[in-house]
Amino acid sequence: EIDQEFKVELGMDVANQRGVLATIAATISDEGANIEEVEFSERDDRHSHMRLVIAVRDRKHVADVIRRVRAIKTVVKVARPKQKPK
Repeated sequence: EIDQEFKVELGMDVANQRGVLATIAATISDEGANIEEVEFSERDDRHSHMRLVIAVRDRKHVADVIRRVRAIKTVVKVARPKQKPK
């Protein structure tokens, strides 16, 4: 069996609170995925937008990660950005 990982981009809107990134990172790690990239941009005083690139095994794995991240109280929205046509 070949272990192969795929990179997947996730966009999320989160509450602008201390510890949000740490909570999300711990949740992703607990699911066995690896964070490859992180970008943070403040939307307003209460919310920030995060863009993460994570390494996952397959579609089920990314679905499991998204489900767990959505359960975090400070996460308002999680989505895989639509791919732009080439």
